Amino acid sequence: MYIEDCYDCTKEYQEDSPKVSISILTYNRKDLLRDLLYSLSKIEYKPLEIIVVDNHSMDGTDEMLSKDFSFIHHIRTDENIGVGARNLGMKSAGGEIIITVDDDVAGIGDKEIVDLVEYFRKKKDLGALNFKVLEHTTGEICNWVHHRNARDFSSTDFLTYEITEGAVAFRKKILEEVGYYPETFFLSHEGLDLAFRILNHGYSVMYSPLVAVRHMHSDLGRKSWLRYYYDTRNQFFVAARNLPVSYTLIYLARGISSMGVYSLRDGFFRYWVKGVFDGLRGLRQAMSQRSVLNKNTMKMLKAIDNYRPDLRCIIQERLFKKSVRL
Repeated sequence: MYIEDCYDCTKEYQEDSPKVSISILTYNRKDLLRDLLYSLSKIEYKPLEIIVVDNHSMDGTDEMLSKDFSFIHHIRTDENIGVGARNLGMKSAGGEIIITVDDDVAGIGDKEIVDLVEYFRKKKDLGALNFKVLEHTTGEICNWVHHRNARDFSSTDFLTYEITEGAVAFRKKILEEVGYYPETFFLSHEGLDLAFRILNHGYSVMYSPLVAVRHMHSDLGRKSWLRYYYDTRNQFFVAARNLPVSYTLIYLARGISSMGVYSLRDGFFRYWVKGVFDGLRGLRQAMSQRSVLNKNTMKMLKAIDNYRPDLRCIIQERLFKKSVRL
């Protein structure tokens, strides 16, 4: 059901509509956040709540929210706690469905929410639904983390074991069952870790072009070395927490070597080295939280991996594209 089909039956539809929460993570992007909130305030769907988690911004975000958006639930952290801030928003959400977006992502409106509600209603085992993410100015596919060729699969629905944290919707009760993002990760690969747990509990993680959002790729509040360090370090943590030894060897060989090549290409090799060192040093703590994926989940992962693009495609798409974006 689409929103244009619902205007004459809005009351009937909304009487049994699930509550939806939109949780926005922000950090030092006051102007982008203001534009996003003005857009979201026009949504008519009910019941709806909007939550802003300010990850200790220092640009006047707190004052702007208090002055212009006092009706919005606002959480401010005492320091930048990384992905822990996402958890604060999701845990405080009262909706059956939680949409999480970054402050530089736009495109959520009535139609998108109604479509999401219907998608979750039809797919009872759905734990997370990844959105289609488009470059704000060009409309091209971006932030593509799924193990398929974007040109061939970006317009189709499919099972995935990735989560695009800043453009995704969750079923709240499944999060409460499987847990939230691992806060020790701070940044990067927390979505992968959560997706593994959702799948391991017998639920699904999907990608769908049903909801297409626009990403402005703001560099405000982001340091250029972050991806090279955290992407490298956290792969060790993901493996130690979730993967059987046989798959760990494949996963780390593929992922750590790729990050090494990217870091050399972009001039951040020392952060890759530090990521490897800290990843190995943190293995003991990660192992203490170990819960190995079961056989059915591993079978699913390997089936998804069968769609991975070949080496030639990977080289064309990634090796010569400088500065992988967060």
